Amino acid sequence: MVASCPACGRGPWEAQEQSPAPPAGEVASLQARCRHCGVSRQLRFVLDHDCTPGTPEPLAINPTSQPSRIIDLGQWLALYYLFADSAARQEEPRGRLAQLRAALCIEEALKFYGDDELPPASAFFTAANRESFRQHPAGYARQKLRDMRSRLPATTAAPAPSDRPGPAAPRRRWRFWRRKEG
Repeated sequence: MVASCPACGRGPWEAQEQSPAPPAGEVASLQARCRHCGVSRQLRFVLDHDCTPGTPEPLAINPTSQPSRIIDLGQWLALYYLFADSAARQEEPRGRLAQLRAALCIEEALKFYGDDELPPASAFFTAANRESFRQHPAGYARQKLRDMRSRLPATTAAPAPSDRPGPAAPRRRWRFWRRKEG
């Protein structure tokens, strides 16, 4: 969705066929087509972790603490904006799923940061994203990403209300009013 096509420079890539996920450390392949110009290519990559077919979508894209070596920080942010925009235009439950995906993208982007407020230059794999970071470093500040993440749903599975011990807490309803002057 964020990698440009080498033939036309646009995209996005659309998955056509995918081989079953191999065990961790082995080469996976994906046949993809550029949605703009139609050129096809086989994408090959190595997964650092096992993906079990038939399980629900995971609440982690990359279960390790290491940043991606395929998608750079700028591309994770581009994916975040795509999913956030999609969430705003969709009804439940699709809107919530898009919000969760946006949250996962921000979590992946935050893995690129060391101890500094700004990411290292190595967090950007493409010339366009390196240039964007050079021109607009404030857009990549760690606190900005944390603020974006705080407005999205949690990606950790919480127990269902029926699984929680004890009586349910009463719901508070606050009244807001304005006092009229005069």
